[in-house]
Amino acid sequence: MMMRRVLLGAALSAAVFAALPAQAQSPGQSPAKPYRIYMALWRGWEDAAQGFKDYFTNQNIPVELIIRDAGQDRAKLPEFVAEAKQLGVDLVFTWGTTVTVDMLGTYDKVDPAKHITDIPAVFAIVSQPVGAKVVPDLASSGRNIAGTSYLVPMDTQVNLLQSYRQVRKLGMVYNPLEKNSLVAADELRELGRKNGYELAVAAVDVVDGKPVVESIAGKVRDLKQDGVDFLYIPPDTFLNVNRDVLTGAALAEKMPSFAAAENPVLSSKAMFGGVYRYYTVGQLTAYKAEQILVHKKAPADLPIDPPRRLSIIINMPVVRALEFYPPMGLLSLAEVVDSGAEVRP
Repeated sequence: MMMRRVLLGAALSAAVFAALPAQAQSPGQSPAKPYRIYMALWRGWEDAAQGFKDYFTNQNIPVELIIRDAGQDRAKLPEFVAEAKQLGVDLVFTWGTTVTVDMLGTYDKVDPAKHITDIPAVFAIVSQPVGAKVVPDLASSGRNIAGTSYLVPMDTQVNLLQSYRQVRKLGMVYNPLEKNSLVAADELRELGRKNGYELAVAAVDVVDGKPVVESIAGKVRDLKQDGVDFLYIPPDTFLNVNRDVLTGAALAEKMPSFAAAENPVLSSKAMFGGVYRYYTVGQLTAYKAEQILVHKKAPADLPIDPPRRLSIIINMPVVRALEFYPPMGLLSLAEVVDSGAEVRP
């Protein structure tokens, strides 16, 4: 039987884009030269960066993008700070928690010698802006930065999980060096007390200050033996890069999995997820940059907020492999990914 595919992703992006105020410049108002934006990335060009770029093209705002990729090497970030200052760019874009904290500082520990302070900045793909101390609260950064949140509120994620199937024991493999995962574990544990489930966590091994990929599968097995009935995949660069190992291990253990970010579902073997799409987050971040550059708004006057709607993504080959079918009410709201290919536990 052919599965009807509900293409919410593009529709949601369009909806968010259309919902943004139409304040772009007319051709006669274009500046004499493009706005220069320094883009500091963590793991290469991806959908959030593309959404950011496309927004300016679609709004007819001339920009010059100076793109730098740290390649997950934290040692490069001080060089990026120095270069952005030396170039005297109009705005800095930072991708991810590590890049944002290292280049912009936390709100309680800003050092003008180490961080960008005089140049306005926007951040994207920061899982926990408040938990990571990028901002004191989501109403205002209180300083020369603005940004977006991309992680669906944890209580909403838990509600999605429970709407698929009642969870008794939720498991999470995590990188102990990743602050976002530690914050996620705390939130899941607290929500478990209210929602009647237990959280079991398993930290990947760390050797010489680096997480060990080869330990992932064993941690998933440990959770299965501990009686976990659903695996939660947190927003974590290490786990994202090694998502095939993690989701493959979950599938091998016949454990359904829920992802807080899109890649494990869209390009790997996580069963489903509730996410804000990276591309849409990039567009919203560009809108905030427009407010700063074109409309001269102070970054501190802009709230840190997510896109207006989330995407529920279901990976149908994994569903079939696990024989773990979603309720029709949830399926009717979801974007179904179905290549038609078989996957095997």
